[in-house]
Amino acid sequence: PYASINERRDNWRADFYKRFAPVVEKAKTPGEAATLLNRTIFGKVKVRYSTGRPKADQSPYESIESGLASCTGLSVLLIDACRAVGVPARFVGTPLWADGSGNHSWIEVYHKGDWHFTGAAEPTGNQLDRAWFLGRASKALADHPRHAIFATSYKPTGHSFPMVWLPKATFVHAVNVTSRYLPRKSSPAGPDPAVSATALKSLTTWLKQVRDKRPPLHKQDFAKAALTKPDSAKAKNLLWADHVKMIRADRAAEMKARVLTHGNHKMPFHYTIYGKKPKNGRSLYISLHGGGGTTKAVNDGQWNNQKRLYKPAEGVYLAPRAPTNTWNLWHQGHIDPLFDRLIENLIVFEDVDPDRVYLMGYSAGGDGVYQVAPRMADRLAAAAMMAGHPNDSTPHSLRNIGFTIHMGGKDSAYNRNKVAASWGQQLDALRKADPKGYPHLVKIYPNKGHWMDRLDAAAVPWMAKFRRNLHPERIVWRQDDVTHSRFYWLAVDAKNRKGRSTLIASRKGQTIQIETSPVKRLTIRLNDSMLDLDKPIRIQSGKLKLHEAVVPRTLAALSTTLQERGDPNGVFTAEVSIEWPEPDSAKETAKK
Repeated sequence: PYASINERRDNWRADFYKRFAPVVEKAKTPGEAATLLNRTIFGKVKVRYSTGRPKADQSPYESIESGLASCTGLSVLLIDACRAVGVPARFVGTPLWADGSGNHSWIEVYHKGDWHFTGAAEPTGNQLDRAWFLGRASKALADHPRHAIFATSYKPTGHSFPMVWLPKATFVHAVNVTSRYLPRKSSPAGPDPAVSATALKSLTTWLKQVRDKRPPLHKQDFAKAALTKPDSAKAKNLLWADHVKMIRADRAAEMKARVLTHGNHKMPFHYTIYGKKPKNGRSLYISLHGGGGTTKAVNDGQWNNQKRLYKPAEGVYLAPRAPTNTWNLWHQGHIDPLFDRLIENLIVFEDVDPDRVYLMGYSAGGDGVYQVAPRMADRLAAAAMMAGHPNDSTPHSLRNIGFTIHMGGKDSAYNRNKVAASWGQQLDALRKADPKGYPHLVKIYPNKGHWMDRLDAAAVPWMAKFRRNLHPERIVWRQDDVTHSRFYWLAVDAKNRKGRSTLIASRKGQTIQIETSPVKRLTIRLNDSMLDLDKPIRIQSGKLKLHEAVVPRTLAALSTTLQERGDPNGVFTAEVSIEWPEPDSAKETAKK
């Protein structure tokens, strides 16, 4: 055949025979020839995968002219190369994976009496029937036209190939080949080592590209391949080394200037390093000054005082200057991303241990701790509030960090003393109801007012006893009016970032239990320290089963979670998104 789908008709056969026949001259079988072509031709014609290609359904010469192609264009090019040298090949794809994650195209070649598949520009050595997408393909639904797998046919079959880029077209004939991709009893358990190794090799090639020319990693097909546990560890190290290089190059100037910027807000900062650096890196104490709704001069004075207010035995003691001079200077929406960036930078430039980050603040700085510590608890090991007021914040999200309150018993302005005592009672109640969570210490100094004569400095060694637990067995996530997209091993999309909502989840063994959820879609992040990723993971809400299957380790998950935080310990190797079904279908799911 001279075409695969609806691509522009090019006169490619003679040209491709001349170009590619030497590649396969020693091949003994069609399968061997196909794998040789897949490993060779894309480098020869300088075509690579990119979502920035001119269009999806490119002809081979259109792809060669642009140097970029989709999985569809790459497949057309490889099929024509195969056909030019006498290897039977056909176009294959699905309009939508059964998990809703997108469409994909690949090829099949006729070898030893049957059709065998491979991903175009995704070679797996000299092997066929191995690919990153095999896990998703194994869940295809043969009787569902949107979730089945089809191969093109040159002769009429009564079925048409579902071209998602030309959805109303019916002139390309097709056969349903879903059964070829469904699991067989003899299929080996766990990720395919060859596919995993190929994905890792593709990552190294991707990393060699100039950074601003790289296509998004999480969108690359090889980034969706299932990785073995050793390969995922290697990939994490490669990605982290690349991230460190980027941070050092892009953020050296702001670290030298000691000023961070977010939108129109600038946050100067000052820090001093104390003690000898531990093996795992330095501690980081972020110390917030008081002041608030007053003049710049007053707030500058408070900042200068905060710079020398506490002296930890070890660590980076850092006092930022609030970007504004307002009453709520430490808990506005720009504070969280500025603190994220600050921590990300200090991990690289001062070798800070991301599991030993502490937040503290006095007066208006204490107000900020009350608000920001619950919002950013998964960034912190512990937090200390001195002489502040919580306003509308609540302690629920503090389950997995140490939290201490220090207050003068005579500090009656705004009822700070009474509110501090009330928070102590709330934390006591939370701890009683959930004995493994909410470690806290509340100190009310009866004879002290707003200034506690440095008795509050006891908070520093108390906090130092804590290390962050990023993979707790239970999470209580209460969103503030400033919302976040991730919290420990949970994540939500923009539609499900609901202020003042509470989500509770727990894990035990291979089971994730969603205890309370105000959202309709939730992403669960996983890694090998939490459970066995080579075995099925069950996710349920009450008796309703939402998921039960192996969740693969992927480069996409590694890349996404690293980019979000720039935290080497905050990287997850696997993730799965779940959705709550409509009420009628929920009843059916619960029965299974």
